[in-house]
Amino acid sequence: MEDHRLPKIVLYGELATGCHKRSAPKKRHKDSLKQYLTLGHVDYHQWSTLASNWNTWRHTIHDATASFENTRRIILKEKRQHRKNHSLPILPKETFRCAFCDQTCLSCIGLFSHKHACSKHG
Repeated sequence: MEDHRLPKIVLYGELATGCHKRSAPKKRHKDSLKQYLTLGHVDYHQWSTLASNWNTWRHTIHDATASFENTRRIILKEKRQHRKNHSLPILPKETFRCAFCDQTCLSCIGLFSHKHACSKHG
């Protein structure tokens, strides 16, 4: 393809705006395309041949999107399970009770702060 053609400019030229990692080269549209195709488990070495046949490309992209969404949902579900199954902090064996209101505190300093603020203290 000739250099002045729009598809070649878009795929192989540098992006005019956007961000890139510090001390990393500027990304091209093709670099972003490779990243997204990899996330969808599409072989990015053959994307141009896949894209030449509209039906094959459409089917491939549809499957890649479904695969990406399923993977994303599984990861989110695992993260949620990890948060929910995170063990609760182990309570200390010794607890401290307020002599005025019978409030239970988990530490001596907590009891001291509570006694300072306790409304029944006087």
